[in-house]
Amino acid sequence: MIDRSRAGVRCHTVRLLRTVEGNLPRGSQGAVESETENLGRHLILVRWDTGFSVPVFPEEIEIEELNFAAAA
Repeated sequence: MIDRSRAGVRCHTVRLLRTVEGNLPRGSQGAVESETENLGRHLILVRWDTGFSVPVFPEEIEIEELNFAAAA
């Protein structure tokens, strides 16, 4: 099942990721498109600011949580 509940939430890589579309250096920014389970693995599809989308594992990225208290 595809979960889009966090679609649009910003994230960044915690280390260099080598993907079929190209390298994503540590700190690369993107937005979550969807999450899914595949063969018992949790995958997050991210649209990177570099222009391509690739799936990553949760431990490879950090989700930027919104802090509404700071805005008040």
